[in-house]
Amino acid sequence: MVEIETFLKVADDGFVQVEACRTPPPDLDYIEGAIRLSVDGLEIIGTEEWDYVDQLWCYIAEMATKMQSSGYAETYFPDQPIKLSFQATGSRVLVTAKIGEVIRTGNASSVDFLKAVKAAGMIFFRKMSELAPANSYVGAQRELSV
Repeated sequence: MVEIETFLKVADDGFVQVEACRTPPPDLDYIEGAIRLSVDGLEIIGTEEWDYVDQLWCYIAEMATKMQSSGYAETYFPDQPIKLSFQATGSRVLVTAKIGEVIRTGNASSVDFLKAVKAAGMIFFRKMSELAPANSYVGAQRELSV
């Protein structure tokens, strides 16, 4: 089972689920937040790995498309040396995060993984289009709609 939730960072250094946000982030150029991605209950990335969440979602949308065409995609987080990779292995996908010396890996059905990425990404981009209409997320939404 693949679970993906997106959080925005709030003033008290806490996090709130993106769906519950009612006000725009304070800095629309640097939107801080986190993506919690779990595979079979194992958290691959979470709130401890917060970063510029809108940029990270753009990277993940591009990775999903690239993995489908070439079988492998990787990226680094926008502002820290965390490497995230997706590797297709038959009908499954290996999801790996390298955080310093720690490596977290999960293995999920490709269909389930891509459905979860698409659903969570579309929730995020729709909400951000509402909260920050000046920022354009059309390209990333297009990547997720493939």
